[in-house]
Parts: sequence; C-alpha cells; structure tokens
Amino acid sequence: MDEEKKSISFVYEKSKDKTYPVNGAYGGPSPDNSGIVAHFYLEYPSIPHSTDIPIEIGQQNIDLTKGRNISRGDYTRDIQTTLFLSAESAKTIGEWLISKAEIIFERRKGNLQNPDK
Repeated sequence: MDEEKKSISFVYEKSKDKTYPVNGAYGGPSPDNSGIVAHFYLEYPSIPHSTDIPIEIGQQNIDLTKGRNISRGDYTRDIQTTLFLSAESAKTIGEWLISKAEIIFERRKGNLQNPDK
C-alpha cells in the first residue's frame, strides 16, 4: 500500500441566510439530556408596543408629542436563532469560542502576536 500522507479536506460554504448579531444566550440541557438547547438573542431597549395619540374630530394637525406609549417591558431579547448541540459539540465549540475570545483580549492589551491563530 502506498505510504503517502492521507488527509481529508473541508470546503466552507456560507449559507444564503443572513449573519445574526447576538449578545446573549438562554437555554440548557434538553429534558431527555440528549443535548444542549441554546437560544441566541440580541438584547436592546424595548420599543413601545404601541402609541396612543389623542385627536379631535376635524383636527388638521396631530401633535405627535402628546402621545402615550404602551410599554412592553424595559428590554427586549429578540431570539435570532436556536441551536441544538450534543454535549460534546457544545463543549468543543465553547472551548473554541473561549480561545478566540482570549486572542481578542490579548490584542486589546496590545499584544498582537500570532493574530491569525
């Protein structure tokens, strides 16, 4: 048998869907312990559910500053996507994310060594 080096190659393709900005996650183990459910969300100040503006019959100009906002809460957690990962994948991806975050922390300190790793 030929003693040449064996390898496998992966090609990365970007989904036609959009990239989701996230700044938080919520979830945990699935009820049957088969994996981790992670809801990734974007958190931001809530906009009003609606605004009621008083008007009078025959009124020509509406004063938009006289409105009353109907609140929906202080902040909104807009779920961008949900992932289901095996425990092994969650751990591997978590470690990978932490290693990439450490690179950013080092860069912020001015230690720009090996920026591509």
